[in-house]
Amino acid sequence: MIIKQSIICLLLLGAIACSPKVDNRGYVSDADWKDQITVGTSTMDDVLVKFGSPSSRSSFGSESWYYISQRKETTAFFAPEIADQEVMHIAFDSNGVVSNVEKFTKAQAQEFALVKRTTPTEGHSMSFVEQVLGNIGRFNKAGGETLAPGRQSKR
Repeated sequence: MIIKQSIICLLLLGAIACSPKVDNRGYVSDADWKDQITVGTSTMDDVLVKFGSPSSRSSFGSESWYYISQRKETTAFFAPEIADQEVMHIAFDSNGVVSNVEKFTKAQAQEFALVKRTTPTEGHSMSFVEQVLGNIGRFNKAGGETLAPGRQSKR
């Protein structure tokens, strides 16, 4: 009887240990968020009062605000997975009135490849060995005087 209870307790502890850790980030949306915004009537101030500061704003083009929410789940030692994601896009016209409201979900997300480009610099790039060998004899000159790089000796 005691062995059965011990096994059941161990199995329950194992099941609890494997339950996912949930991490909610960003804007927490209401089910009726779209009803709170009227295209052509609501202004930037109305949106700020109802939803608070946006997660992101457009950098160029017409003024657009983005409210982003994301729920990640991490099970045991595995990498976290995005369980749910929503992006609410609110576009404004030149007068600050809402012109368009869209909602994007995780199902609409698209993968894209990042381009890793670097800008070349002018001159010679020194390797580690060249840097080490270049410093030999630079310090502790004759006379016991230690000079920092770029300093001239006293004459």
